[in-house]
Amino acid sequence: MDFNLKTYKRFKIKHYFRTKDFFYFFHGTSLRNENWINTEQEFTRHELKYVRILNKLMINVLRGSIFRNLVVLMHGPILLLNNKSNFSKLTFEELESINPLISFLGCKLNNKIYSKKQIRNLKRVSYIENVSIFHSSLKNLTRMPYSRFENKKVLQISK
Repeated sequence: MDFNLKTYKRFKIKHYFRTKDFFYFFHGTSLRNENWINTEQEFTRHELKYVRILNKLMINVLRGSIFRNLVVLMHGPILLLNNKSNFSKLTFEELESINPLISFLGCKLNNKIYSKKQIRNLKRVSYIENVSIFHSSLKNLTRMPYSRFENKKVLQISK
């Protein structure tokens, strides 16, 4: 087997997709930007880890996976951001305004990719908080009596 830098990066991306349940997609800037140091400092200030992937490599990996519909979004270097800790106090508005040089595309949550428009209703970035809110709403729904959901209108049968 020919093992070079491209195959290593491809394996690294596949491993990242398999092991991480929650991360963000961002469009990056060119590799020779002088302001990249400021962007990295913003990531460390918000306790975010990143993986920077070139466009061609990301497209080749995504074409052979369940995320092949994402290929149309790729038009430059891609950043995959992940929280260092499971508890994040970042909101999506803060996440979008980390740096004007990168733009937010969406996030991966439990093998599903959600776009920016789909996650607009979420209040917090933390996966644990969102699941606990969902759990409490399900709990309240199951405690409601069946009569509240039952259709009161009687339909007439035509002969």
